[in-house]
Amino acid sequence: MAATETCLDLPEELWEHILNCDNNTFKSLSMVSKQFLSITNRLRFSLKIIDQTIPFIPNLFQRFPNLTSLDLTYFSGVSTLQAIFTEISTFPSNIKSLNVSHRIAIPQNGFRDSSQRLQNLSKSFNCTIMTAIFKTDILFIADRFPLLEELNLDYHYYHGTKNNFVLNIDDQYLPLPKLRKINLSCDLDLFHRICAWKNSELAARGVGKMEKMGGVF
Repeated sequence: MAATETCLDLPEELWEHILNCDNNTFKSLSMVSKQFLSITNRLRFSLKIIDQTIPFIPNLFQRFPNLTSLDLTYFSGVSTLQAIFTEISTFPSNIKSLNVSHRIAIPQNGFRDSSQRLQNLSKSFNCTIMTAIFKTDILFIADRFPLLEELNLDYHYYHGTKNNFVLNIDDQYLPLPKLRKINLSCDLDLFHRICAWKNSELAARGVGKMEKMGGVF
């Protein structure tokens, strides 16, 4: 009993270090005590939203104040996605990574509503397995999230005609100055069009690796 009480008296910073070693145990540990519940809530940095959790989004954002990553691929419906962005826009957030894959198109309307709350999105943007991707989508992403370091566009089914990626005098530079990794899933045609943008440090670094790395550079 005395040993148990001694353990419970450990500083929270030490408990955070101990519990953070295995986040797969958060659910069971959160039921041990209010202290562990509070600690595990602070240590959760990523969240997958599914259909069943949508009504509880406000509670989830309040419960997990340190979220930095959202996965929005596990539910159905464009209107549902719009509702989620509406909820996000009502909460302060520090989201740095976002996954909106398995969609028909980039949800531009939702991003317009919540871009102020997602202005810290700087780590990664994942929009794989999309029905279509266009130059306007990439420019929109760059405009809303200019600090992005990683952009994943792999396995889209259609990216328009060649004219879709023709460069105008105003968009000769891909406006993502911090971008260091982009995944095009071996789409050589789209790869060469994007490489035509003149901030080509990333492009030049990727040209020699395209075939070997399967479209990721």
